[in-house]
Amino acid sequence: MERVITCPNCLDSDKCFEEIQPEFQSYLCFACGYMSDSRYKKDSMYLIENLKRSPKLVQETQFHDKERDIIWFLAILNMGELGMIYPEGNKKDYSWRYAKIVDVPEDEQSKYDGHVKRLDVDNANTYSKDDFLQACKDMGITKQIG
Repeated sequence: MERVITCPNCLDSDKCFEEIQPEFQSYLCFACGYMSDSRYKKDSMYLIENLKRSPKLVQETQFHDKERDIIWFLAILNMGELGMIYPEGNKKDYSWRYAKIVDVPEDEQSKYDGHVKRLDVDNANTYSKDDFLQACKDMGITKQIG
């Protein structure tokens, strides 16, 4: 089940969603790009393991949601064939990037360990930190928000 909530970061009240699963709740705000999970309690193994694999920018921009007692951080959306949205920059000045999946020409596949597709980060589109929703729209994952 999904429901709209008020984002604890940007206070948007119509673009932040809670997805209720049997074991946990996940959260994503399409206005500011912050996300969380009810298992991301301070010092929990879920949070520690996630942050170990996260870029420095994601680690530095985390914040504590006192109402839910969970940690939120900038989203990294890997949507397989649709590509990836990720933050880039530093804590004070970051932007969103949307990189598409592209075909690798046969004569270049050896450069990519034989892969026939790759994430095209060199030609990723850039969006302001306040334009996460547009990156999601361009990716094709949001049609009715906004």
